[in-house]
Amino acid sequence: MEVNMEYNSESYFNSLKRFFQGLRNFYSETQKSYKKKLRNFFQPLIFKYRVIKEIKRQTDRYLASDFNLIEIMGPDENKLSDIIALLIDPNGPHGQGEVFLEKFLEEIKKQTENTRLQDINALLSCKISISRESFTTKIENQDRRIDLTVEFKNPQNNNNPFFIIGIENKPWAGEQENQLEDYKEHLDKISGNDYLLIYLPGLRKEAESIKPETKEKLKQKGKFLETTYCKLLIPWIKECIKECEADKIRWFLKDFVNWIENNFKEEVEDDEGKERNN
Repeated sequence: MEVNMEYNSESYFNSLKRFFQGLRNFYSETQKSYKKKLRNFFQPLIFKYRVIKEIKRQTDRYLASDFNLIEIMGPDENKLSDIIALLIDPNGPHGQGEVFLEKFLEEIKKQTENTRLQDINALLSCKISISRESFTTKIENQDRRIDLTVEFKNPQNNNNPFFIIGIENKPWAGEQENQLEDYKEHLDKISGNDYLLIYLPGLRKEAESIKPETKEKLKQKGKFLETTYCKLLIPWIKECIKECEADKIRWFLKDFVNWIENNFKEEVEDDEGKERNN
């Protein structure tokens, strides 16, 4: 039995034409439907955004929500160290006496087992000296200077420090070779082996300029603390805000907290994530 397989080109092209026309119609209808859904979704959001933007414009006349003094200053590592030193200085121009230093010591106490921090009142009764860029040693004609030093001196013997806190502030930069190792040796000599060395990077990272075994031994003795801006500075400054009685200083502290949160956001999100998971 023979089957007629005669090819009809006109019929074939008409079939293709109908197929692609149907495909175009389907695509056109789908696109219209998709655009309509997008429009329905975004129109309320755009309206809300415009309302919020207008409310912000009106309220910023009184709140200035985008104004941040720290941001305007554009602080570098040295300026940030200056700010921290100014705040923890009991004789600083903030006028709040020992309050900020006390809150700073309390926050450090939560993060280390240093025995001297168990009696903060005893430390506050000492003669307190705050130093910036204090000279340590010379290595290959290069000065070593600790960013921030807090000395607690016995009132009966000012030549013999009762306790010393050394802070190496590293918001962005890395460490120099053996930097923390040298600071440790320096503090050993001048403190009678009674000190706390704080490594303060902006974001979470481990100190690398000190031998791991040395670092571990110091941590066990409460003499070395690795922390971060968000872990140490933010909770400390928030406590200072609660206790501060000067409006001018309180607003400055709020700007400082906001600046840290904006510039070290990754660290903030990590810490919040951990808290939520605990």
